[in-house]
Amino acid sequence: MAKTPKAPDDSTPRAEAGSKGLKRRTVLAGLAASAAASGCERTPRSEPPALRFVGQTPERGHLLRQGKPSGAVGERVKTQVLIVGSGAAGTCAAWRLHESGMEDYLVLELEDAPGGTAASGQSARSKYPLGAHYLPSPHPQFELLRELLRKIGVERGTDAAGRPQYDPSVVCRAPVERHRYKGQWFGGLYPGLGETAEEAEQWERWWDHLRALESERGLDGRRLFDLPVERSSEAKRSLDAMTMDAYLREHGFDSWRLRWTVEYACRDDYGCTLEQTSAFAGLHHYLARGLEESHDRVTLMWPGGNGELVEKVAALAEMAPRRRTGMVVFDIDPVAGVAHAWDVAKQQVVEITAQRILWAAPRFVMRHVVRGDELASDALTYAPWLVANVEVSKRPGGIGIPLAWDNVNVEASHLGYVVSTHGESLVDAKTRSGTVLTYYDAKVETASRTLAEARGALLGASLDGLAAEVFEGLEGMHPGMTENVRSIEFARWGHAMIRPVPGLLFGDGLRVAKDRVGVVQACGTDVGGVPLFEQALCNGVAAAEGIVAVAPQR
Repeated sequence: MAKTPKAPDDSTPRAEAGSKGLKRRTVLAGLAASAAASGCERTPRSEPPALRFVGQTPERGHLLRQGKPSGAVGERVKTQVLIVGSGAAGTCAAWRLHESGMEDYLVLELEDAPGGTAASGQSARSKYPLGAHYLPSPHPQFELLRELLRKIGVERGTDAAGRPQYDPSVVCRAPVERHRYKGQWFGGLYPGLGETAEEAEQWERWWDHLRALESERGLDGRRLFDLPVERSSEAKRSLDAMTMDAYLREHGFDSWRLRWTVEYACRDDYGCTLEQTSAFAGLHHYLARGLEESHDRVTLMWPGGNGELVEKVAALAEMAPRRRTGMVVFDIDPVAGVAHAWDVAKQQVVEITAQRILWAAPRFVMRHVVRGDELASDALTYAPWLVANVEVSKRPGGIGIPLAWDNVNVEASHLGYVVSTHGESLVDAKTRSGTVLTYYDAKVETASRTLAEARGALLGASLDGLAAEVFEGLEGMHPGMTENVRSIEFARWGHAMIRPVPGLLFGDGLRVAKDRVGVVQACGTDVGGVPLFEQALCNGVAAAEGIVAVAPQR
């Protein structure tokens, strides 16, 4: 397996996420010594930062491994439609049912709070994302997403030229992105410092290549790369069989700078390296929403990330009275339409009888719950992620351009951080100290670490071990800043996102994953093959419309 593209002189050491036995005071003392050696002045901390786990509860998700709950049914419920999972796909399905006048539905959620990987959290300083954290404005032809954004008040009409106008409070203002390379901060995510003429030529040729692909149409008249994925033309689907690494090499793109930038996109969107990402998926990242230069694309963001977006959709669906949290669905008879769930709070079995069931939870779990599901155990693979929300008393700085919303270190393997308060007013930014940094690290598969091993290390790591990892990552971006850390809240996602490895998007595995099993239809984000809100929206809406189309007319 090829190595991650990086600057030739990068030799930054990195601690393992699962390191044990490191005490917080020991970690902080080591960092203080390091800062003192570098001449960084700081005020010694009186108390270590507060550390805690938040978000998904791995133990609850693993209840199925321990055997299914037994005992008498304590409650029986009947509903026309049962939706399992209240993430983006399940919530969008509920919205479409509601829009169609079908109110007899019930949503069951494993966790105590809705949202799935788009859930939000809250610290003393700010809301923050636990996972998905932004939405690019849609391609002009993506009418379904535009409809949704209009109804939640994000798209507020069009200008004289017909271009969408968005609520300015959710439009990410400049600087949107910056990267750190050789101790300095630069705009964007391409490390151009010191590039050669040949490297610059490759970068320009790469964008010429993307422009040509964007303007091309298949014989079917469709765009080559679109959302949802299945709307893409047939013309380039064969690229799903090769890796993004092979595609770049085939076209003569071997600049480490270009390859680092493209791989960062693959790790950020998919939790995959160039060698693990389907070439179709890699190009899809750049082209499905349209190149930024082709239309006025902006980044839509909320302090709590996409959890706030999903909350708005749930409000449209009037979903709250039809949603039950803390419900572990452990058995479904897809012929009879009978599901059994364990109510964590009441400690009892609940039986739900439904005419149709939408499975909007991760697809790999369904095969353990739905009788007769034929999905192979290795058909889908998922990337584990660490998301750490770090409250700091002082905003980070650095030499070069000022603090951006998205901040990335070229010479590190993590994905950097976004600033949850980036969208607050300039007055608030000056009068309120500190902020919350949402630090992301996709635990990609490597030659020395399988996904299962990465997942096990993440879920088995102690708070102190994870704090040491995050401290090291932040110190590599801002030497001395960890003395300003007030608290860290860790979200561990064992199966955060579907990995679009070669052969997945248009292969048999995903086809089986999409097939209906009796009255059960899988419609989670993962059965679309790419872990994007837009795909979740389309999956949920399509599944709901399939139910509405055959429902008896009243």
